[in-house]
Amino acid sequence: MEHNWFFEKSLPGVLENLKIGFKIKRKIFSGRSPYQKIEVFDTYQFGRILVLDGIVQLSQSDELIYHEMISHLPLLYHRNPKKILIIGGGDGGVLREVLKHPIKEVFLVDIDKKVIEVSQKYLTFVSKGAFQDKRVKICIEDGLLFVKKYRNYFDVIIVDSTDPGGPSLPLFRKKFYKDIFNSLRKDGIIIVQAGSIYLQFPQIKRIFKNLKKIFSFVKIHWADIPAYQSSAYIFILGSKKIDFDKINSKKLKERYKKLNLKTKYYSPEIHRASGILPKIYQIN
Repeated sequence: MEHNWFFEKSLPGVLENLKIGFKIKRKIFSGRSPYQKIEVFDTYQFGRILVLDGIVQLSQSDELIYHEMISHLPLLYHRNPKKILIIGGGDGGVLREVLKHPIKEVFLVDIDKKVIEVSQKYLTFVSKGAFQDKRVKICIEDGLLFVKKYRNYFDVIIVDSTDPGGPSLPLFRKKFYKDIFNSLRKDGIIIVQAGSIYLQFPQIKRIFKNLKKIFSFVKIHWADIPAYQSSAYIFILGSKKIDFDKINSKKLKERYKKLNLKTKYYSPEIHRASGILPKIYQIN
């Protein structure tokens, strides 16, 4: 931090030739867990931001874009999701959105208890009380080991991890995706955040190809999230039997209306549009 500015570190795998700065009003929290450095700043442009190991994880002004998209994309593709697993997501944003659906239970598995504690104390606008919901089971453990305990159990698994570095690196490997496959039911869906389309395209291609080797159907979506480096972030979904391209706009609108979802960014129209990538970034 320099003279009331916080400068974000480059994303994993990106050369040190780009610097993103946030002018801050004040530092709200700074500390370490056994896994990473955790910081919360109050900024002029984006409100409060959560920073892990020097990289912005969410901002008060646009966290709803990320959390609505990574949650409602798989939950609307699935016909009737009841058992949900969130790997990562200690800030509670995905949990908040998942609980808008009539699910039976949701496991939130995060290796870093400190992230949950800091988020509940300083970022209450994210979870909005979601951690207190009776359907929620919080597990402080390694997601890699957790998924091995379950076979043919979950309808949707949301991998809301940090970028591939530190404790999150193994969550981007093919072995982990195979364990995810085994823990999903026959019509189960996985979604992962795959990084910046402009800065981490080689990484995105690797994730896509690894999922393609395991799941019958794989689909890419994206969203523009201003507080993230280069804004455009990728979500990749995989399914055993659901052909994402056959879920048309009419079905999405029917499901959305039936659920009476309250969203500010996500809509059935955005759902469909976000699955279209520029030609130069299409992956076969």
